[in-house]
Amino acid sequence: MRVQLQLAPATGSFTCRYTFTLPASDTTSTIQLNLNRHFPLQRLSSPGALRRRISRTYYSFFADTMQRVEVQYAPHNHKARQLTLTYAGTLDKSTSTAQVMELSGHSNWVPFRSNQEYEIVKYTLAVRAPAAYQVRSTTPALRQRRGRWLFSGRTSNIEITALVAKQFHQVVSATAPLITVVKAGAALVRQDTALLHQAAAIIGFYNRTIGRQDSIARFTIFLPGTNRDAFGLLDNATVITYPGFDVAEREYVLILAHEISHKWWSYGSFHDYNDWLNEAFATYSSLLYLQAIGDTAGYQQEYAKRAQTTANTPAILGFDRDKYERSMYRRVVYNKGTVVLAALHARVGTEKFYALLATTAARKISTTAAFLEVVEQTAGPATRTWLQAELTR
Repeated sequence: MRVQLQLAPATGSFTCRYTFTLPASDTTSTIQLNLNRHFPLQRLSSPGALRRRISRTYYSFFADTMQRVEVQYAPHNHKARQLTLTYAGTLDKSTSTAQVMELSGHSNWVPFRSNQEYEIVKYTLAVRAPAAYQVRSTTPALRQRRGRWLFSGRTSNIEITALVAKQFHQVVSATAPLITVVKAGAALVRQDTALLHQAAAIIGFYNRTIGRQDSIARFTIFLPGTNRDAFGLLDNATVITYPGFDVAEREYVLILAHEISHKWWSYGSFHDYNDWLNEAFATYSSLLYLQAIGDTAGYQQEYAKRAQTTANTPAILGFDRDKYERSMYRRVVYNKGTVVLAALHARVGTEKFYALLATTAARKISTTAAFLEVVEQTAGPATRTWLQAELTR
């Protein structure tokens, strides 16, 4: 995947040339890409295509109408196929301010295949911006010269990231792993240094436990100040948009620990019940960190807060988020999943539980069936049978 991005930060606008390549080994004859309707398609190039169609479609995952680009090729085509979409638009106020443009996982700026927003891709990202601006991404620039940057990496499709500002301030860990807090616009304050230290403690804990087979060597925390939400990125980074994020408060420690853990817990489908492998695992990992730093009361309070929401909820296995109001999704996928993991922890003990999580993380488990296999290998068939019953309860 190749992304070429031209930015005009003064107006929050951009032009993007996005090239998607389907390898010869994939004989799919019809390719559909969804594109944010606020970013009008200017040009579509698809050499060798038989038919091309551009329409509007409602996409329930984003609860919005999107542009759909559909390109059809001859069946049994054993050649690589390439689509290039050129589009332009202006970021809204939630992702663009006077200080920063935030193009990342929650900006909905990259086209994607239906139900595959988070498919893993290798990419190059070439960015052009006025000379007065700087650009940061989840990996260091491969090349950089005045007004131009080139990045490459491997991440979820919609998580390709470019943050653009006239000035970034950063603070970096003194010892490995290399952790960097990058703040757009405003100067660093005491809370940002505290954030770095807390992130180092969280990553150290995770590297000893859930990530011990696939540990973090570098991590970046972006602070764009756009005041919207927080989210983890698969490529060893997280974006925290809240100004004044202060890890002196337990709530913010949990947010930070949750989002960092998405380095490991991001492989389950976000469109069905397997999302519990992402969100419940991240939630319980953050609670385990509270326990590890001696905040037992906090662990108990936060666990109880989640557990009390799970009464009269449907089973995790087979849960269909589209059949319930939005609050049920969090009650089942986040909270009930957390309760199940706590029960599994209590059943097998801490040593075996961490071994189970470490194996799950290292194998990048993406389905509940595969997780049950890991449980059986680690804790035996009786525990697998017990867990399956809990997931269907």
